[in-house]
Amino acid sequence: AGGSCCTSENESCPGSCNKKGSCVNGQCVCNPEFNGPDCSKKACPNDCKGRGRCENGKCVCDSGFTGADCSEMACPNDCNGRGRCENGKCVCDRGFTGADCSEMACPGNCNDRERCVNGQCACKESFTGPDCSEAACPGNCSNNGKCENGKCLCSVGFIGPKCGTQVCPNKCSNRGNCMRGRCECQRGFTGKDCSQCEKANLYAPDV
Repeated sequence: AGGSCCTSENESCPGSCNKKGSCVNGQCVCNPEFNGPDCSKKACPNDCKGRGRCENGKCVCDSGFTGADCSEMACPNDCNGRGRCENGKCVCDRGFTGADCSEMACPGNCNDRERCVNGQCACKESFTGPDCSEAACPGNCSNNGKCENGKCLCSVGFIGPKCGTQVCPNKCSNRGNCMRGRCECQRGFTGKDCSQCEKANLYAPDV
């Protein structure tokens, strides 16, 4: 009588499941770390959640996803190393801003009083300071005074809202005209403030 050839379970499965799984009814049941018809491929965690492909046991995530199993939402440009990624949005480190933290931030966000350019506030005309929080003075007080709360405190010798007008000493003692900060004295008077009488010319020739 003829007999039949018996085969073991492993022999009936491809590659004998590469010793990385069990052969059941001609199909490999792979160990958790492996997959494939013959259990020859390294498995990826959670099968990459269907958001990427598995290569040598590591997930290569689709665009927009990250993490060991592609379960996390990715941030643009990985926040440029200047912040952390939370639910697909960058939480930037101090001093940086923008969707991908690529821009330098301005102090106080310029108090919404103009725009931020490369980390510096370009303030509106009526404001000044690193964060545009200070009231500016007209004409920067013509560099003849200091600005406090939007008003010029003029240095000695200057007056006006912009400190642009020079004053003469002692108002020329009411004996002359003030021209650009200097006294033009009336005849018979001299000195910076026209307070002195001119001396008679003792050597004038007799007529």
